[in-house]
Amino acid sequence: MYDKLRMWNDRVMVGNNYPAIVNYLDTAKTQIDQRTGEIKTFGSLHGLNVAIHESGLSITGSLPKFLYPDNIFPLNRKSTKEAFEKLSDCLHFPTDKAKIISLEFGTHFLMSKPVSAYLDMLKETSHLKRCRYEADTLYYRSNGRQKLKTIYFYDKVKEAEKRGVNIPECYVNSNLLRYEMRYKGHLPQQLKEPEITGKTLSDEAFYRKMVKLYSDAYFAIDKVKTVKTNSMNKINTVSDAFEVLVARLINQSDQDQITAFMDELKQNQVFDDPKYYTRLKKKLSDIAGKADVTETNSLIKELDNEIKNISVYV
Repeated sequence: MYDKLRMWNDRVMVGNNYPAIVNYLDTAKTQIDQRTGEIKTFGSLHGLNVAIHESGLSITGSLPKFLYPDNIFPLNRKSTKEAFEKLSDCLHFPTDKAKIISLEFGTHFLMSKPVSAYLDMLKETSHLKRCRYEADTLYYRSNGRQKLKTIYFYDKVKEAEKRGVNIPECYVNSNLLRYEMRYKGHLPQQLKEPEITGKTLSDEAFYRKMVKLYSDAYFAIDKVKTVKTNSMNKINTVSDAFEVLVARLINQSDQDQITAFMDELKQNQVFDDPKYYTRLKKKLSDIAGKADVTETNSLIKELDNEIKNISVYV
């Protein structure tokens, strides 16, 4: 389930063969920093971008595209190990010792309805900001300039078509929903590991941990509920009627409008205490998901099952 990575290899790790690395690249271009005099070489290797500095080299790109013709098929533990073995053979040093700086972890699901229909069902989640820029793309981003963590849902077929990538015939005109987590920087702190190297990625315990984080992140997202057809039978008081009405309005409304309203409250500093925004969000979520008047949407049930199956077949 790994895709794009960025890794750093210290020069001392490469050893005496370091000056020869440039000869193994498909293309290479050397630049001299006029201020410091440092010589840098930028090149590519089977679709991976390689930057060679005096202190070491960074490698960035999609491991699936390096191992296979495209990244339609994500890497599991076994194929991730194969990708690093191939990279080590190409560069003539053990790349599985490289420090992983950033990574993408995810896969795609073949759905029965258009991808946008499922994205419409995904609401807010804790500690991440919901961003819907297009009908077929949905982000959840961490606050701050660095954007250390992003949860990303999108239509894989349309994304590939935009990039001019050939789609396998079995997926042409299909509803292929891609869900991935992106971690950028401070990976040991984010993933609570002493260090994360190329070898770590194919470790069974670490891989299971990533799958659990992947599953937990999805199920932490609030989902649009369907109001039960017999909800009127649950109304005995004015308060009951009010809650049924509000639950119906929230679940039938555009989720971007709710996000925009919360942002507007914050921009206008309506509440003196920041925790009031959290309380309001929770209150809306509690009413929208009130157990006796709502039930899980059929589209969400389908997506829930797909995510659960990932954990079963680790």
